[in-house]
Amino acid sequence: MPRRVMPGKVDQALGRLQELEGRLLRLEGQLKVLQGRARRARGTARIRLGRLERQAAEQVARVAAALEASRSRVSEVIDVGRRRVERVMRSVEPGLERSLDRARQIGATGARLSAAVRVGVKAGRKAFRGSRNR
Repeated sequence: MPRRVMPGKVDQALGRLQELEGRLLRLEGQLKVLQGRARRARGTARIRLGRLERQAAEQVARVAAALEASRSRVSEVIDVGRRRVERVMRSVEPGLERSLDRARQIGATGARLSAAVRVGVKAGRKAFRGSRNR
């Protein structure tokens, strides 16, 4: 059963995703710089730069894995939310349709009632005038 997500958590997760994407881009840039320096270096500097390159590659892999995990969690939350909204809409729709039909009936009845009231007022006016003219 999926966890219940508080409002705002999706926005927070999306912000975290953007942060991780930025971090990944920076790390990839640093890795390219290290690779270039390692190619040009000689001796112990080459060994140290090779070690740094491996560490940077591991960090890039970790960030990429965290980013993928975050994306899948956000996608799951969005899918769960979408299913909940669809379920609520399916349960509300019949009642809403009944309410709209009832409102239409009341509107039609009200129109007939208004017409009847106008006819009654007209007849009452005519009767009143007739009684005064006698």
